[in-house]
Amino acid sequence: MASATDALHLLSIDLASAPSSLRAALQLHGDDVEHWLGRAVAAGVTLAIVCGPDSVDLYSTEAGRHDAFKPLLQSLWSLGRNLEGFERVRTTEASGHAVVTHLMGQAASGKSAHGSSSADAIDQGYSLAALNGTLCPELQELFELASMTAHRGQAEIETAPDSEPLSPLTSVPPQPSSMAPAYGPREPGSTLRLRSGPGHLCRLG
Repeated sequence: MASATDALHLLSIDLASAPSSLRAALQLHGDDVEHWLGRAVAAGVTLAIVCGPDSVDLYSTEAGRHDAFKPLLQSLWSLGRNLEGFERVRTTEASGHAVVTHLMGQAASGKSAHGSSSADAIDQGYSLAALNGTLCPELQELFELASMTAHRGQAEIETAPDSEPLSPLTSVPPQPSSMAPAYGPREPGSTLRLRSGPGHLCRLG
């Protein structure tokens, strides 16, 4: 029997694979997130966006991922297509339990190499999606658990004695996959495809 999490879908854009000039174009800020959540409301689809220093993670459902992701990806393609390194930007897709694994892995990671709190990024993505009403029940439950995990882990790291470092939690990340199965030939045409080869952003011919 399928579980509730089987309906979830993730698209993660790896900002770390982009040069610094391109990262600035691909990063999303609060106003940007609000805009795309508003588009998701108009389309009647689920969407949550978690913006970290090293990735932009888009969460939706299997049924709504096309309408949720496509306008945002088209916009990023328009902004970045003429910048050096755009073709090397990697993406990862995941569905079902792999989405849970990814978000919980982010929650357990504590602080990134840039010193940003994963708890803050998850909280912001969660609160904006909740405020705009773009969370399905399954995604809301997942974000609640991830937020609790992130804050608990952060508190334990801050209070742990220096002589007794905490063992980091580990998880199996979702594997790179082609965009073709997610955006198949029966769906409306697009000026964008995320990958020409495994895990890269590029334009459709």
